[in-house]
Amino acid sequence: MTARRFTLAPAIALAGCLMLSSCAMPSPTAQSSPTTAASTPSASASVLAAESDLYSPGLAQQVVSELVDATGGEPIVRVVISRTQARVTYIGSGDRPSSMVWSNGVITPSDDGTDLVAATSFDPNTFDLSDIAALFTEAALLSGSNEKQELQINEYDHGQVLMTVTTTPESSTVFFDRDGATIPRLDLTDDADLAAGLDDVYDTRLLVLQVGVTVSAGNTAGVGDQVWADVVTTPDVVERRIRTATVPMFLTQRHETPSNQQFDQTLIDPAVIAQLIRTAPVQLEQPDATDVTITVDQPNDAAAPQITVAAGGQQMITDLDGVKIES
Repeated sequence: MTARRFTLAPAIALAGCLMLSSCAMPSPTAQSSPTTAASTPSASASVLAAESDLYSPGLAQQVVSELVDATGGEPIVRVVISRTQARVTYIGSGDRPSSMVWSNGVITPSDDGTDLVAATSFDPNTFDLSDIAALFTEAALLSGSNEKQELQINEYDHGQVLMTVTTTPESSTVFFDRDGATIPRLDLTDDADLAAGLDDVYDTRLLVLQVGVTVSAGNTAGVGDQVWADVVTTPDVVERRIRTATVPMFLTQRHETPSNQQFDQTLIDPAVIAQLIRTAPVQLEQPDATDVTITVDQPNDAAAPQITVAAGGQQMITDLDGVKIES
């Protein structure tokens, strides 16, 4: 199945919500229980009618496969699964979203109206749904809630399709890859976690314009922590690739003519950055519970990249080894 992209409105704009929230982990809008169209149940009623608990090993995978078949090969843009119901949303004639809903062993069509925006199609059969009970259990451990859990598969950002588990009331979204592996949450003060976050934002890019890390402290530790890299995509467009402590990498773009030089990101040692994050409050004579921001860039008049360390309104500049550059 070749991915296709559709634009309908209004929207569930997950990546936009991520950008707007600095104090809480954003999560996709929780879907209410879908309303089944007042129509005769499909003739392709599930052969699994005897089963109604999608926590049963393998059942969710089989049900989703049946729902995919029931769409007649139309492009699929969303899957929503709870313990007792599964819904596959597809784009039908006139670019109008519709769904096939499984409940109590019966598949029924549903007209969804127009509630999607910029949705990338995907093949649900490429996602591991063999044990959704395990996914829900893992999500509850990470989010601290198992209230009305719901698993969704849909576009996360710029064509990237991921599985998520959310709750109602909202707690924090937990993200999974296609194989069911949890996308890890990161402690950006830890050398290995910081290195992983940097790798996420570098992706395949060697040259960067600026690299940054923000780490909160005190009672807000972990909230709003993020690592980012600015890269030049065209002469007048800068792309910022952001990986927060709890959310997979996403992109924003801005029109800008860069004033700094691009440099090789492999020159940055994550261990040096992590050490500066941990020691910045002391070096800048600030309380331990002080937010720290690190940026690495190369001004046009500089011979090499340099690190700017900021905390509590104070800052210092170091070389790439973390040695302070005297002004």
